[in-house]
Amino acid sequence: MKNNIYIGFDIGGANTKVTVFDNNFIIINVIFKNIKIWDNLNELSNFFNLISSQYKLFNVSNYITITAESCDNFINRDKGIISVIKICNTTLFGKIFFYSNLGEYIEYNAAITCPKNLFSTNWLLTKKLVDLDNNIDLLIDIGSTTTDFIYNDIDIKFNLTDYDRLKNYNLLYLGVIRTPIPMVADYVMYKGSKLPLIRELFATTGDVFNITQDINFSTLDYIGADNRDYSNKNSLIRIARTIGLDFKDKDKDEIEKTVFYIKNLLIEKIYKNVNLIFKNTKKLNISSVGEGKFLIKDMCRLHKINYINISKNKYFNIPDTIDENLIYCNLPSALVVTNFFNKK
Repeated sequence: MKNNIYIGFDIGGANTKVTVFDNNFIIINVIFKNIKIWDNLNELSNFFNLISSQYKLFNVSNYITITAESCDNFINRDKGIISVIKICNTTLFGKIFFYSNLGEYIEYNAAITCPKNLFSTNWLLTKKLVDLDNNIDLLIDIGSTTTDFIYNDIDIKFNLTDYDRLKNYNLLYLGVIRTPIPMVADYVMYKGSKLPLIRELFATTGDVFNITQDINFSTLDYIGADNRDYSNKNSLIRIARTIGLDFKDKDKDEIEKTVFYIKNLLIEKIYKNVNLIFKNTKKLNISSVGEGKFLIKDMCRLHKINYINISKNKYFNIPDTIDENLIYCNLPSALVVTNFFNKK
């Protein structure tokens, strides 16, 4: 008799995240792949084939949540969903279930007839986790590109599209890897003076958090705005370029000061958004997940808000061989599986 394998996929525009559970719902693998859906869908197909090939001897079930439909290579989001689920249907081995914004899991034939039901569903899974924890008032999920603000009494029916979530301040298009620096600030402080930024895609927030050492890029497959890797030197060069400089070693200390100034700007933008949702932030219990969860912890420290480490609640069975931090950076890919079985 074949053992069961349960695979969760969170398919985003810039990254696809995978969590694999064994027959006993123990996490046995976590995979993070930087796939730019807007560039080439073939890479997604190849990645799915690679994942499926590892589990051909098992009874496999795949559970999928999608946020990639907004990529601008698709004429509209319906086409985006249809394109992605067709790839899922033709390349993934085993049963396939898509998580819908109706809170249900549907199969391919139902999904293809009503793609709108699959728009941006991963935050809905995270909300279910918030609903389980009475100690958390606000969970902030900050990834490479966006920040989600998720709380108990958020009205789902008025937040089913990115437009609605932006309007309601529940979605902020700001992330810790891909956001261009000139989208964060009009100017920076450099050598004690205000300096306007060059409005070109020379550097991103990934360079900021590479230099501050908040993110370890040595285990990630991201590349920078100039198609070079995230070495410390390359990030310093890219940041210098945004203020009209060719980087020299003598500039390093001043550029690092500028980088921490940008980091604080990001924190304040997120804090401002929290204040648009909650009138009294001092009484909040806030937690965070995603690649930028460290930034929310820093925000809470700076503004004296109670911070809760959500991983202490042990929602998943994680062996010592799996880095727990990876789970909470890729949370919806795990939740899309456990939610199907109503497991914490």
